[in-house]
Amino acid sequence: MNDTRIEHTRTEHIAWINTLKGACILLVVLYHTVLPGFEGTVKYLSAGWIPAEIWVQFNTVLSPLRMPAFFFVSGLLATNGIINRPWKQVFTSRITNLFYLYILWGFIQWWSILGISTEITGQRISQNLNAAYAGSLIEFLKLTFMAMSTSWYLYGLGLYFLCAKLFRQYKLVLMAAAILLNYLAVEKIIPYWGPQSLAQYFLFFLLGAFWSQTMLRLSEWRRENYTPWAILAALAGIHAIFGLDKSLFMCILAVLFSIAACRWLNQHFSMRYINWIGRNTLQIYVIHRIFIEFFGMSAILFAQRHHLFEQAWFSFLWACFYPLAIVGLCSLCSVAIWSLTNRGLGQSLFVFPTLMKRAPGGASSG
Repeated sequence: MNDTRIEHTRTEHIAWINTLKGACILLVVLYHTVLPGFEGTVKYLSAGWIPAEIWVQFNTVLSPLRMPAFFFVSGLLATNGIINRPWKQVFTSRITNLFYLYILWGFIQWWSILGISTEITGQRISQNLNAAYAGSLIEFLKLTFMAMSTSWYLYGLGLYFLCAKLFRQYKLVLMAAAILLNYLAVEKIIPYWGPQSLAQYFLFFLLGAFWSQTMLRLSEWRRENYTPWAILAALAGIHAIFGLDKSLFMCILAVLFSIAACRWLNQHFSMRYINWIGRNTLQIYVIHRIFIEFFGMSAILFAQRHHLFEQAWFSFLWACFYPLAIVGLCSLCSVAIWSLTNRGLGQSLFVFPTLMKRAPGGASSG
């Protein structure tokens, strides 16, 4: 009976993690769908401005949750490798594998998006300085090194894991440095969006790696948590008063709320589909931007060329359903490509080649 209870607790623990990972990757796809491409179409709409603006603001409101929660869960899942496993066991499987995937998919995204933007649509969906739009190999390598790439999350994970393991005996010093980096990034003292992103989210990885139990306790509805919640809320409010965007305290509150929400959802509903997505975030993460570029620009150009935005009914449907349709389509296509290629040598698209025998089913996101 005791073993059954332990197993049930372990299953619940894994379930909420997969729910949170699944929600985060879908929010990432939604972010890439709405803010670069969809937002640019709002000025052409002849109807549906309110739902269109809701989508844009929805992405903005979720900014304290999306990447902080993703990195917190990643840190939590990396805890054992950081604290207990020797370098020999984790260097290739964690660090080398992440850097390999980052560079490999950076090249694949670059050539794919370059082909889409020049040969098919003649335009690009985003004007961001990004390795995916590099004009030369030198520019691509430079932007990739600076984490100014669509797959920068993988780069960040590799660097975070390396730093956390190297300095695991100095957790408080690491956290102090991470908090400082967060403020420097948020205030844009650190230049360029890639280095800013790396600096901004390190502390959430550390919270997952070294203080996950504390975070999990704080996410529970207990009387003793009222005081720390109030302190976090007050600090977030002070940040808001002084105009500090992306308050780290607001982000921590958002992560705590998301943990509680995912636990509750798994207790009351069947979350098997979103949990499956949570177990397979890698393939969606590395592939989805290619499909967003293709489907997004194709749909936008088609609507412009045929003057569809001048039709009120079309504009309203576009404003309401385009983001959902593109998120669903790009996520499904990403999983389909993974299913077709993740066999034989194709597994090397999702895992470092020397690890293929250890992971015959291909790479999972965990």
